[in-house]
Amino acid sequence: MHMKWFLVKYIYEIISGVGTYKAQFDEQLRLIKALSFGDAFGKAEGLAQGFHMPFTNYKGETVQWKFVGIADMYEIEYPGDGAEVSSVVHEPNDVQGFLNYVDQRRVFLINRLAMQELQK
Repeated sequence: MHMKWFLVKYIYEIISGVGTYKAQFDEQLRLIKALSFGDAFGKAEGLAQGFHMPFTNYKGETVQWKFVGIADMYEIEYPGDGAEVSSVVHEPNDVQGFLNYVDQRRVFLINRLAMQELQK
């Protein structure tokens, strides 16, 4: 058998201090290489605890990521140039607002690229 690639969606709760913070959840997409769906799921669960180390924020509070669970997992094609990793269908109530957001992200990325080029 040959190894396959799987896209795994992890959900973490971000815990800051003693709980007097606004609830935050971190959704992460990560690639896992395994022989089968079952192997990938087991490997993904096994790796989940080791991705984030607790740290102390500027307020002196401990910040940690509590693993909530694996929300989704898909077998994907070999991750070569142009391989699809994820696809999300949006049905925005405010179409123009959504398109403006996409344009703002595009401009941000172009500006970021320009800054990197200047730093070379």
